Amino acid sequence: FAFQDPPFIFICFFWIIPAISLSFILKNHIKPYWQFVWMVFVVLFVLASANNLILQASRIERWFMIILSSAGVLFGSFVLLNGKKEDLKERLILYFIGFMILVELFAILTNVYGRYNLSKALLISGYLNVVVGILFLWILRLINEALFLASSVYTKQEKKLFYINFNRVGKRASSMFYFLMVVGWFILIGQSFYVFRYLSEPLKNIFLDERTIGNYTFTINNLLIFFLIIFASLLTSKIVSYFASEQELTNNNGDKKRKAGLGSWLLLIRVSIMGLGTFLALAAAGFPMDKVAYIIGALGVGIGFGLQTLVNNLVSGLIIAFEKPVNVGDIVEISGQGGVMKSIGFRSSVISKWDGPDMVIPNGDLLDAHLINWTLAGSKRQVEILLSVAYGTDLNKPVELITELLSNDPRVYDHPAPLILFQGLNGSSVQLKVQLWVKEYKQGPVVTSDIVIAIDQLFKDHNVEMPVQPPIIYHTDPKQMPSAPRKRKA
Repeated sequence: FAFQDPPFIFICFFWIIPAISLSFILKNHIKPYWQFVWMVFVVLFVLASANNLILQASRIERWFMIILSSAGVLFGSFVLLNGKKEDLKERLILYFIGFMILVELFAILTNVYGRYNLSKALLISGYLNVVVGILFLWILRLINEALFLASSVYTKQEKKLFYINFNRVGKRASSMFYFLMVVGWFILIGQSFYVFRYLSEPLKNIFLDERTIGNYTFTINNLLIFFLIIFASLLTSKIVSYFASEQELTNNNGDKKRKAGLGSWLLLIRVSIMGLGTFLALAAAGFPMDKVAYIIGALGVGIGFGLQTLVNNLVSGLIIAFEKPVNVGDIVEISGQGGVMKSIGFRSSVISKWDGPDMVIPNGDLLDAHLINWTLAGSKRQVEILLSVAYGTDLNKPVELITELLSNDPRVYDHPAPLILFQGLNGSSVQLKVQLWVKEYKQGPVVTSDIVIAIDQLFKDHNVEMPVQPPIIYHTDPKQMPSAPRKRKA
C-alpha cells in the first residue's frame, strides 16, 4: 500500500517472501494435507509471476498459460469437492479458492479468444487472490491469539494499555478487522487491472489537488500525512513508556534496591518523540518553517503573561527527568503524605497513597516541596521502641532477650545493628529505647507491632517486670472536684 505503481518484479518478490515465510510458520500448526494445498498454490503463483515477466507473446507461452490456468481450476475444484474441510481452521479460504477457479476460467476463455493481455492479468490475479487472502487470514489469526493472551493476562482496564478493555473486546478480532482485510484484498487484486486505475484516478485527484487558504497552499494528502505523523508519534511515545520496563536490583544480601531502568527519563524521551514528530508533521504538510518561528514567538508572549504556572510545571517535569530526584516506583513522602510514585507526566505526577487513592500533584509543587525519598536509601527505615523495666531488674537480661529476638527477625538489618540504650531513671522504672532498621519502609508499622508483642511475651516468660504507671484520673463531676478556698471577710 505504501508504493505507488511499483514494478511487477518488485510485487513478485514482495509477495513471494511472506508466502515462503508463512510456509515455515504453518509447518507444525496445520494438517499435512492443507500444508500441501498451500504449497501447491505458492508454486502456481510463482510460475504465474515468472510467466508475467515475459513481454513478447508467443504460441508456446499461450499454451503454457492455458495449462497453468487449467491446473488451478482442476486443483481448486478437487480441494472444494474432496478436501478435508473439517480440518480447516479458516473457512474463508474456501471462498478465495472458489474465486480463483472463476478467474482462471475467464483467463482460459480470454486466452482462447485472443485477448492475450487480459488473460495474463486474470492468470496472475487468480493466484494472487489466494496467496494474499490466506496471508491476511493468518494475520487475523495472530491478532486473535494476541487478544486471547491479553484478555487472560489483563483483567481490568489500564491507562498504559491505551484504555483498551480486553474483556469487552473479547477473545476474537472484531468485524472491523475483517472489513479492513476485504478492502485491502480488493485494492491489491484490483491494481492488476487498468479499469481499477481508471476508477481510482479521480479519487487520487481529490487528495492531490492543491488548495489555497490565504497565502498557504496545501493538499488533503498533506493534511492526512500531518495527522498520521502526529498519531504515530503519540503511539510511539505510548509504546516506549509501556515496554520500557524496569528491573529491580538486589544487593548481596538479597535486598531490593532502587529500580534500574529509564524511569523518569521516559518523560524526556516522550517529549523528544513528540517534538520531533511535530516538526516532521509540519515539514511533511508543507508548512513554512519561518512561520513556525513566528508562532513560537507569539506563544512566548502569551506564556510570559498567562501560562506561567503551566510552563513552570512543564520545566519542572524536565528538571525531574534530568536530575532524577525521584523515579517511578519510588517510595516517597510529601508534606506528611506517603505513597509510591506511580507516574511522572508532562505537567503533573501521580502518587499512589497508602490509604488507596491516587494523588495528582503538579511538577512545580513536587519540585518545591520537601520531598522524602525512601527508595534512594534502599527503602530502609529506622524504628524506635520505648520500654521501661522495674527497679531491681538485671539490666543485662532485657538487653540479651531483645538482642536475640531482633537477630532472628529477617526483616531487621544486621548492619547497622540494632541499638538498645538506657535513657534515664524516673520515679518507678528504668527507661529503654530500642533503635533498629527495617529493610522495607512499608513494613515499618507491622514490624514494630510484631516486635512489641514478642518483647511483651519474652518479658513475661523470663519474669522481667515492666512497671504499671498509675492512671491519671480526670474528675467530670463538679461535686468531686476540690472546692476553691473561701476568702475571709475583712
